Amino acid sequence: MSKLRLKYKVTIAFLLFIVGPFLIVGWISAMRTSDSMTHEIGRTTLQLVNQNHVTIEKTLSSVNDKAVTLLDNHFFSNPEQYDFWTGIETLGQISLADSILERWTADGTEYTLYMKNIEGRQTPFETMYKPRGFKYYGEYLTGLPDWAREAIGGGGGANVRLVSMPGGHTVSFMRSIQNPKSYSETIGLLVVGKLEVLLTRDLVSVQLPAHAGLYLFNDQDELLMKAGSDISLLTEIPEEARRSTSGYYFAKEGDGKWLYAFSRKAAYGTTLVYKIPYESITGNQSALLVTLMALSACYLVFVLAFVLYLLRIIVRPLVRLVTITKLYEPGRNLDIGNEQLRPDEFGILYGAFLKMTKRLDQSFEDNYGMQIKQKEYELSMLHSQITPHLLYNTLDSIYWYALESGNTDVGEMVKDLSKLLRIGLSKGRTMITIEEELEHVQAYSRLQMKRYPDTFEVEWDIDEELKGYTTPKVIMQPLVENAIFHGVSTMDGEGVIKISVRRGGDDELQLIVEDNGFLPVDMERLEQIVRGEAADKGYGIRNVHQRVQLHFGEAYGLRYERREGGGLRATIHLPLQAP
Repeated sequence: MSKLRLKYKVTIAFLLFIVGPFLIVGWISAMRTSDSMTHEIGRTTLQLVNQNHVTIEKTLSSVNDKAVTLLDNHFFSNPEQYDFWTGIETLGQISLADSILERWTADGTEYTLYMKNIEGRQTPFETMYKPRGFKYYGEYLTGLPDWAREAIGGGGGANVRLVSMPGGHTVSFMRSIQNPKSYSETIGLLVVGKLEVLLTRDLVSVQLPAHAGLYLFNDQDELLMKAGSDISLLTEIPEEARRSTSGYYFAKEGDGKWLYAFSRKAAYGTTLVYKIPYESITGNQSALLVTLMALSACYLVFVLAFVLYLLRIIVRPLVRLVTITKLYEPGRNLDIGNEQLRPDEFGILYGAFLKMTKRLDQSFEDNYGMQIKQKEYELSMLHSQITPHLLYNTLDSIYWYALESGNTDVGEMVKDLSKLLRIGLSKGRTMITIEEELEHVQAYSRLQMKRYPDTFEVEWDIDEELKGYTTPKVIMQPLVENAIFHGVSTMDGEGVIKISVRRGGDDELQLIVEDNGFLPVDMERLEQIVRGEAADKGYGIRNVHQRVQLHFGEAYGLRYERREGGGLRATIHLPLQAP
């Protein structure tokens, strides 16, 4: 036994000392307790059904009391109110009646009053088409749904029905209204709809096992409500439940055994039925566990000795390994001491884990260093490429201007060119202030306005408070260049380029260049250029987007959108950063 591996020791001991005895004891105990447990489950469930049904009856009684109070206040104890309800004719009276009924709906229910048009009143519109509130019906019950005719014909009693309303089926409490001057005559019907709002609370207050169902029926065998997760359907009161007012029984259906517990109350003619899978109840009975524990008490001494043995050889090293695993983070040194490793499987696993952490730490450091160097290299390459691109375009503009017009303003253009070069180089800096970036764009704009005289205008909308914040240099000029060459260069003086600097939020800065160009733009193609998916053109705007994201992350960058009235709007999103 001592030469066996640890897993074989644990497996053999577990089978011999735990699994075998507990299976035998459990089988004997289960056989002896099966009969008594079955009836105990039935009695307990029946008690639960009765308690739940009492709660539902209390809710219905509360609704009934409220309805009786309404009828007493407005029909039986106040002649003026009786005259009002039987003589409603104008729109104002209808609105007042609806308002009175609406005040009784604070608990989520809906009150509807069907009143017999005794005096043949002519209302401004047909009240029967209203979803709720006050409604007139004719002398011979004309206009009433079938369920309303049955309720009115039932006299002054109260009943609960599942009725169809404009919003769908709803559980409703209804009480007919007798003429206080002649109790043999029914003059109306009070309907309290949406009782499910109140009854759902009572139904779901009982936590049932999985696949169990709870069903509430009325005296006409209508399924009013159901709750639970029962996958089978119960559409009518079971035959066994019709024979007595309350009780329980077990029935086999398909491959399973079910417990039916039911309660019937005569006050409102309701029946509450529980349908519960037998297995879901018996699996959680404490009686069986108590029996098993009592029968195997003599065996606990041996189990305890075995558990202590497991704690010594298995649990303790596992706990230490789990603790180290939770504390370990790549790049963080762990103080694990100089504990001698055991020669068994746990010692090998522990040593392998320590070696893995050391290799992971080294790999983490190497990878981090490579990422830093790669980003520095990409920033350097992108920045070194944008300056020659700007220089070539600017010199080309000066050349054409001098060649075509011979204007003496060439000196001013050279001055602006100098400013472009000075700010573009920025003594090797990659970040400049917003004010310097605007000077760079203004110099470039003046050059292009001389290159294309009377072609476009430039408007400025600058938040002066933002000039002190920093930005990657030369990111607005490519946007202005695109706006000129692809937007307004052919508009014969009608072109307008608007340059804005504003806050986009508490911690965001927006640099915006927009034009009123009229040429059609393929937005999908433009987005591909920005994302770098189309490398054959659009180098300038792609360069801007990549540099911003390399500096600040993927949450920032360049975005294009169509401008109202024509043209495009390019927005650079940056974080607010002080120099």
